[in-house]
Amino acid sequence: MRRALFLILIALAGCSSPSVPPPDAGHAPETPPAKPNAIDEFASGKRQLKGMFDILVDDGAAKVYLILPAPDENGRVAELIYVEGLVSGLGSNDIGLDRGQLGGSRFVSLRRIGGRLFIEQPNLGYRALSDNAAEVDAVRQSFATSVLWSGKIAATDDDGRFVVDFTDFVVRDAHGVSQRLARAKEGSFKLDQDRSAVDTAAVLAFPDNLEFEALLTFAGTKPGSQVRSVTPTPESITLTQHHSLIRLPEPGYQPRRFDPRAGSFATSFLDYAVPIAESMQTNWINRHRLEKTSPGAAPSAVVEPIIYYVDPGAPTKIRDALIEGAGWWSNAFELAGFEDAFRVEVLPENAHPLDVRYNVIQWVHRSTRGWSYGGAVIDPRTGEIIKGHVSLGSLRVRQDRRIFEGLLGAEQTGTGTDDDPVELALARIRQLAAHEVGHTIGLRHNFSASTYGGRASVMDYPAPLIRVDEEGQLDASNAYGVGVGIWDEFAIRYAYSTFDTEDSSALEVLVQEALGAGLQYGGDQDARPRGSSHPTAHLWDNGDDPATELAHTMEVRSIALSDFGAGNVTTGTSLAELQETFALVYFYHRYQVEAAAKIVGGVDYRFNIAGDGQSLAGPVDSEVQRAALAALIATLDPVELDIADSTLAALVPSTVPGHGRSRERVLSNTAPNFDSRGAALSAMDMVVSILLVPERCSRLNQQSRLDHTSLSLDEVLDELSESAFDKRARTERLRSIQRGLQSLLVARMIERASDNATTDDVRAVVEDHLSRLQRRLARRSGSDGPDAAHDSMLARQLDRYLNQHPWSDDVTVAPLELPPGSPIGSPGFGDCNWYDR
Repeated sequence: MRRALFLILIALAGCSSPSVPPPDAGHAPETPPAKPNAIDEFASGKRQLKGMFDILVDDGAAKVYLILPAPDENGRVAELIYVEGLVSGLGSNDIGLDRGQLGGSRFVSLRRIGGRLFIEQPNLGYRALSDNAAEVDAVRQSFATSVLWSGKIAATDDDGRFVVDFTDFVVRDAHGVSQRLARAKEGSFKLDQDRSAVDTAAVLAFPDNLEFEALLTFAGTKPGSQVRSVTPTPESITLTQHHSLIRLPEPGYQPRRFDPRAGSFATSFLDYAVPIAESMQTNWINRHRLEKTSPGAAPSAVVEPIIYYVDPGAPTKIRDALIEGAGWWSNAFELAGFEDAFRVEVLPENAHPLDVRYNVIQWVHRSTRGWSYGGAVIDPRTGEIIKGHVSLGSLRVRQDRRIFEGLLGAEQTGTGTDDDPVELALARIRQLAAHEVGHTIGLRHNFSASTYGGRASVMDYPAPLIRVDEEGQLDASNAYGVGVGIWDEFAIRYAYSTFDTEDSSALEVLVQEALGAGLQYGGDQDARPRGSSHPTAHLWDNGDDPATELAHTMEVRSIALSDFGAGNVTTGTSLAELQETFALVYFYHRYQVEAAAKIVGGVDYRFNIAGDGQSLAGPVDSEVQRAALAALIATLDPVELDIADSTLAALVPSTVPGHGRSRERVLSNTAPNFDSRGAALSAMDMVVSILLVPERCSRLNQQSRLDHTSLSLDEVLDELSESAFDKRARTERLRSIQRGLQSLLVARMIERASDNATTDDVRAVVEDHLSRLQRRLARRSGSDGPDAAHDSMLARQLDRYLNQHPWSDDVTVAPLELPPGSPIGSPGFGDCNWYDR
């Protein structure tokens, strides 16, 4: 192990050797002459802060300077970790510039060349972990580095110490605000230097870190709707940006190898020094440093516990819930052999949330509901986590409350009883706190964990577990779990357990124990894509059988809708807000639909390591696929999608003074009134569109080609067509919804057949169904009435498409977009971001 650490240090030292040529002599800035007491003279009249490096602050001129030690013979002054972030945010989830948001962690080298200081970022993606200096240099010289900034030297002492003007480093768009606004198509904004400045009152110096802040104003034209909604003058966006320079961690941290079966984040690079027979890809997991006072003992006290601090700006009840939920991790560390290793406290008064010394759970406000996320400051060389930082969106808890008001009614809201929607929302906040802290201690999502051991991980996304009691009433007494699960305990043991030596065989024993206990891992890449195939990796679902759970979810939904009305909002609330609550109940099954759809054409696979004994990839059993398809088809029944007259009467128009149009409501073709048929079509499209994504269609074709007994695309289309065209609804009210399904199915089939992403074999199957359907509709469209008129319209539409007459997909039905969904209400990628951002 000592040799390995030595090789690492050699490689890292190589990364910081000279790589920036000196400026052209004709353009080199004049170097201030070295002279005795030059720094003292320059510091006169300025405020001096003592810390890792001393800082000079000129409050009158709004400038900051660093006093740096004499460089070595190569000009190197120091090696540090640099992190930037936002103290104040924009308040828009869609744009994603939040209070407390951190940028990436950078390992940087400070080097003096002539009259300037350069901050250079070595390229750690390519390394040679070798004791051969020439081998290290060969790799280092083969790839570019990045100079992030250079600044003019203001004074040099005769002992080599010097002063650099650091103002321009602090007052710049380091966080990429202008680029973020441009990507979001919210206007063209540039930093206005005349309206930006160092906040000299916020400059802080500590023994191991320096902290700087700047007031940045971005001036722009044609600001977008999101910018206009959250800024007082949209052409002028002012944010506060933070910079941290951090001393490198003390030696002694031991990197741990990453294992794809154990659910950790990783720091990755290519090692060109490995033997030819080995993979160059090197992955070390990200984790906090945790050392025992008695290394050989289990359990043992720790040298320094991991402490997380909760934002005192969170309301008292929420703050208490955050402390409790985040504190669940203490049990996992105890099981891994550490005593009192993990604590959660309130952030001390005057402590800065972005100060690297504090792991923080921050309470963030936005104008719309959005993601929470857990990030970290890490040592890019080794993967050691230096600071965990959680950002929790404040509007999420209110949406959770509204979900339970929709399911259970609002009568108990605020009463403190077990079925109080507020208390149930707080139960979700506890789980969310544990989830996001889990990311900041190094753990990825595990979206398969809801399928075994009950609730096996807080790193899954939990749907509220609502059951139907013997009297047919909804029971939310076990809506969310308490404590971390068996997967979490294993993941912490893998990441943090100590061994006599860093031996891969000891880690493999832990993994084999987990595999033997049935602990399966499924990550973002397996769960999020609409065309994904993993049968257990789903978001916001429950149970080990998606088809059975979908049927149960539809029963819960039906009970909640049966008596939905004014009683689902609190007394005194405008009924215009009822539409927002209704959307959550009407589309309550949306995530379980996605889980069941992934069984259709599903492929069961693992993250196999050669020789680990896990089963290899194979199609999901055909009968399991057919059961999932049947459960999905059942959700298309017009009876399930019809809305009672009493409910429609309560869904009053949303044009109430003082209540703007909310994106949480169902869109409408009958505005300002609620559109019941439009809502039904949107619900049906959830099912049809996900069943007919290109990847799923291709897998169905492949599976049936290899095994003729498998569920085929042809069979899926037959079942959808039977539901839409063969099972005639009983009443005209229901038949109107069924006609919507017919139009929707035709539109989605045409879309699939005409899409360039569709393979030729899939197109052949779909166009064959369309041809047969066109002939059938043409034969039966001669009678009178709405059904006949609709048949005739679809027949003409199909004829235009199939016979290459002028065609435009504008003539097909366009279902109304659903209200924002995950995370129970906002577009984006991930309930939380580590590197997703």
